[in-house]
Amino acid sequence: MKKIRKSLELLSPEMILSIASFVAAFSLLLSGIHIFCRQQESSVTKGVKESPAQIQENLAKNIIRLHVIANSDAEYDQQLKIKVRDAIIVSLQEALDGISSIEQAREVIQARQGQIENIARRTVVCGGSPYDVKVSLQPRYFPVKQYGDLCFPAGVYDALCVEIGEAEGRNWWCVLFPSLCFVNETTATVPETSKEKLRERLSEEEYETISEEGEEKEPRPELHFGILDWLEGLG
Repeated sequence: MKKIRKSLELLSPEMILSIASFVAAFSLLLSGIHIFCRQQESSVTKGVKESPAQIQENLAKNIIRLHVIANSDAEYDQQLKIKVRDAIIVSLQEALDGISSIEQAREVIQARQGQIENIARRTVVCGGSPYDVKVSLQPRYFPVKQYGDLCFPAGVYDALCVEIGEAEGRNWWCVLFPSLCFVNETTATVPETSKEKLRERLSEEEYETISEEGEEKEPRPELHFGILDWLEGLG
């Protein structure tokens, strides 16, 4: 300590002030570098891209599809398919209203599966057809499907499957939960309120992957640190 005091006594006030300024500037530099590195690390972590398989898998965990398959491609059978679809949607609309989780939605659908089958059978009988109807809630593979301005990737999804007769005709599908089963046939667009419910259950990247809205992304903000800019200016 005595040696340090003697050394300091040999320094002029101007030299001591310069050393103190240098130490302060160096401390700020280290602090700035530390903050910058942490923010860069956070940005990299947030910017990690999900693979297409991960996106499909998470999407499948958050939706239940409705899949109605007609007896054949004959015009009458196709019209009957639409009548069955409408009857089922009406019967489930109120029951699923206010449901917030896919677990609850699955329980509601399973509890009403017999009722749904009876509704479908009555609709077929009223249409004058002898077809049998099978209703099941099961995982089912779907190819890539376009639904309004949303495009759902191929993969396995839980679906309420309604098979009419031989079930060899063109099928109709929608997302039963969260409810996207109200496409305007004229404009082929999904209501914004329905899309918001789906958006709440997905990450931003996942929703943008299936959406064709082409929303313009905001530019990434630039990070500036005064001490680093000052040192760069000295160079």
